[in-house]
Amino acid sequence: MNYQSEQTEYFEKLIEPEILTKLPRYDTFCELLEMCKNDYADLPAISDMVNTITYGELYDRIACRRNFLYRNGFKKGDIIAVLAPNSMYSMELYMAIPTAGCTVIMLPSAENAISRECLTALINKFDIKGLFINPEYKEVAEGQPVKVFDIHDTDNVPGPTADVTKDDIAVICFSVNNSPDNPYGAMLSHGAIMRAAHNGLFIPGHTYNQRTIAILPLSHVFGAIRGLLTCIYTGALVYACEDMSNIVFDIPKMKPTILTLVPGLAEMILSVARIKGKEFLEGIETIICGGAYCQPKLVKQAKDYGINLLVGYGLTEAANIVSGNVDTDTVPDSIGKVYPGTEVRIQDGEIQVKGDVVMKGYYNDPERTAEVFTEDGWLKTGDIGEFDENGYLHILGLRKNLIILPNGENISPEELENIFLSKDEIKDCAVYEDALRGRPLMAITIQPEKSFCEGKDEKDILTYFKTLVKDTCNLLPSYKAITKTVVNYEAIEHKTGDRLYNIEW
Repeated sequence: MNYQSEQTEYFEKLIEPEILTKLPRYDTFCELLEMCKNDYADLPAISDMVNTITYGELYDRIACRRNFLYRNGFKKGDIIAVLAPNSMYSMELYMAIPTAGCTVIMLPSAENAISRECLTALINKFDIKGLFINPEYKEVAEGQPVKVFDIHDTDNVPGPTADVTKDDIAVICFSVNNSPDNPYGAMLSHGAIMRAAHNGLFIPGHTYNQRTIAILPLSHVFGAIRGLLTCIYTGALVYACEDMSNIVFDIPKMKPTILTLVPGLAEMILSVARIKGKEFLEGIETIICGGAYCQPKLVKQAKDYGINLLVGYGLTEAANIVSGNVDTDTVPDSIGKVYPGTEVRIQDGEIQVKGDVVMKGYYNDPERTAEVFTEDGWLKTGDIGEFDENGYLHILGLRKNLIILPNGENISPEELENIFLSKDEIKDCAVYEDALRGRPLMAITIQPEKSFCEGKDEKDILTYFKTLVKDTCNLLPSYKAITKTVVNYEAIEHKTGDRLYNIEW
């Protein structure tokens, strides 16, 4: 199988029909917020643990922010940036700016993520007309060639929603090519984001009465769409996490029922639970993992705590939601089946995507846009993958990272790494090409789990892993054999290649 169209029936069976009819797919941010006002007005919407506002209050606050934009001369199509961590205020702006007919860019707000010079370059490159900042970024924003406002600035009078369509650009999200100083921005329409947010609904368990913590930054498309908008769709209570370092304290206090995480954070949370006990995770029913490869053993660890860990696949250029796996208990190594409104094909080993969620292109960069689309309109992801006989999609690695052997065979290091990462005694590993006396060979560096190393001699540990690698490779085609094994007790630096959507902001 090298093609799969949307698996609507597979996903829609996860939600009761009467509930599904109450949650139609909307075309714009404006329509979604109107539904929230009508259906969830008295329910709690967003909280910072000190203040909590209802969906009715959220609707009114967003309307007042829209009026502030109108009053300051912003018009349809203007690009407005927000430089602030996750908060009630940044979430309001994320929804107010598109409903005013403008386009929002959520800038990375991690410490030292953006210098004054970098901010100036971004403002010029993306024709940013306005900038909302948290007070701590005042020095970076000072003297910039743009209108600068405090994140709290708003109006006392509500403003109407603009006349927007599903094809209007709502968000520009950065796609970083290994250089934060030279990003290119994926233009995502209202329709693309709404389709992705709606697809995020299709998970097992109850649809309503959820609580979540918005941990991933809104500058990360996965955090903005699955972590915020999908939750808004169902009237969930969203706690704003302004500082990721506080997550260990926030989880027991807020007792979320669902979390949207990258695998590294999921692993950290489960590790803390092993120390603090199951009570640390009390209330959590589901974890949605994306943004990087999720090891099958992480699924098993979550299951030990009664948590259903689901994985998915996406990229910034496709609103980060292309496929989802709700069967991780039986197919833990798959990234799932293709979501409604989306098509996936495997062309020369590469995963290519078409459908509602695909971007309009990179802002003001037609050359780069042309590079990532095929002549017949498919988005080239840069990922290598395959469908199994049951239609589940599997990711094997990055096309840019392929190792071409002298015999012409192609090796995906990620495919081999994932095999070894399934071993409980291996924390991390990296497969790469090396040489011995001028002859190329495949090598692996392994970072063992600390618990495995306790009470063992380093020589014995190396011997153990050499045997493990040899025995594992005996089960693989001969051209994939790894003949050199190195043990490294420090964190391993991975080569990421020129991945189009590798975002770590």
